[in-house]
Amino acid sequence: MLFRSAKTTKITSCKADKKSAANIQAAFTPFFLGASSADKLAGIENGDKLVAVIDKSTAAANASGQGGSSTTATYPVVLKVTCDGKTAATFDYDLALNQPRDLATPPTKGAGLAFVGDAKIVKGKWKVTGETLCDLVGANPATPTLGAECLTALGG
Repeated sequence: MLFRSAKTTKITSCKADKKSAANIQAAFTPFFLGASSADKLAGIENGDKLVAVIDKSTAAANASGQGGSSTTATYPVVLKVTCDGKTAATFDYDLALNQPRDLATPPTKGAGLAFVGDAKIVKGKWKVTGETLCDLVGANPATPTLGAECLTALGG
């Protein structure tokens, strides 16, 4: 199940979004649960530039046994959001591993991993930055070289 943004109105400011952690988590969740690369990248800023890299990353993760199953999945857990301006934020997150794929509500506790990411408000919705996704891909032991390839695909 893909979680929807906790807030349905257009988001115009980080500080005004009282549910920023839930909204950023909702933007990031499709990356972990999406059936196709396009689905996975729907909540990622400039995700259209990352399709080829994410296809490679998904194949490598699945080959190493990280792909979950038809009944389990990994979910992002956004722990803390710090506004970096009107439309930008830094967030601390963890990953909840081997969770039931059909959760009705997002998990609130992860495995104890410590990641930091960035998000931006784009057209009234939170998007996780492509750089954040590249960092995560590069941190995965199954895809260590794809982090740099991912950043190159973004133009960086």
